[in-house]
Amino acid sequence: MKNKNRVAAAWICFLLLLAGVCFYAPTRVNASASKALNLEQIEQTLAQAIKNGEQTVTFTAPANFTTAQLRNALDSAAKSQNRMLSGSVQFRKQTNSASADAKYTIQLSSDAFLKIKRLTSEKAAVKAAAKALKNTKYTANFYSDTSYYKVFVKMLQQHPEYNYNTVVWRNTNGTYGYHRGSSITKKQQKEKMAAAEQAAEDAVKDCIASGMTAKQKARAIHDYLIVHCSYNEQVASAAGNQYHDAFTAYGALVKGSAVCQGYAAAFNLMAQKCGLQSMAVCGRAGGVAHAWNYVNLGNRSRYIDCTWDDTDGKKISDTYFCVTEAEMRRQHSWTAGDFPAKEIRYAKYF
Repeated sequence: MKNKNRVAAAWICFLLLLAGVCFYAPTRVNASASKALNLEQIEQTLAQAIKNGEQTVTFTAPANFTTAQLRNALDSAAKSQNRMLSGSVQFRKQTNSASADAKYTIQLSSDAFLKIKRLTSEKAAVKAAAKALKNTKYTANFYSDTSYYKVFVKMLQQHPEYNYNTVVWRNTNGTYGYHRGSSITKKQQKEKMAAAEQAAEDAVKDCIASGMTAKQKARAIHDYLIVHCSYNEQVASAAGNQYHDAFTAYGALVKGSAVCQGYAAAFNLMAQKCGLQSMAVCGRAGGVAHAWNYVNLGNRSRYIDCTWDDTDGKKISDTYFCVTEAEMRRQHSWTAGDFPAKEIRYAKYF
């Protein structure tokens, strides 16, 4: 009997001990969870909170952290989640004289963050700009630690076939992107771009034959534009920066009337349809602002100015067809750094 009692007592002690362990385990876990965080851990905590859509974040950290340090951590955490701090934020710190740590609470407003598309390289910026232009997606706020705003400017200049009163913008917070000017509606822009695309496809079917070399294709496009498009003297001499079809591929290919930018845009668009890489170059010629094309012909690239070869409509000139840089610079001037020859490869993104 005594042995049975001893065994029972042993079991009771064991069960009590087990219960004690189970009871105190959560306390140790909670103590660990309230451990003071360093700045890196704070940033990770904030990033997770932003990802989860939380508006109140509480944590324990050394009491000597400043509001500026916490704001920087919040800013970095936001960018890691493709967000930018833009709305109101409240920081609260509760200290205890018996501890070197403090309890921090960060309260985020519902509009605390702006959605951004973060770009990490020039290549990524080129692809993003090309996609935005081609698809007329102008709502994105692009951001990069090293600004690629100039990439967006150059892509619009080099590819005017997608410029329908399109504007490049930049904000003081570091974001940038495209938006549509007030001279044309979204519906009008889409309709004109679609019509130009179709006209370019039809034109290529009309003038490009199977088996043509790159130079023959370029010559066919050059000649087609000169025959089917007339230089719009009235628009060229008019003052102001209002939108006009003559500056677009739509003007050159659908309406048959354009200025130099329209010729260059139409050439780019037709080049795309038959596998040629082409970009526009903007500079000056004849004492005025001017645009022409730089075209990859396989083993070399050359300049083509359809506008200046469109003389009186009676004869197709080839004075500015497939000329070298040295030949082009006799009458044309441009900033080489704005239109590097190597950037013609970006045409593939369209």
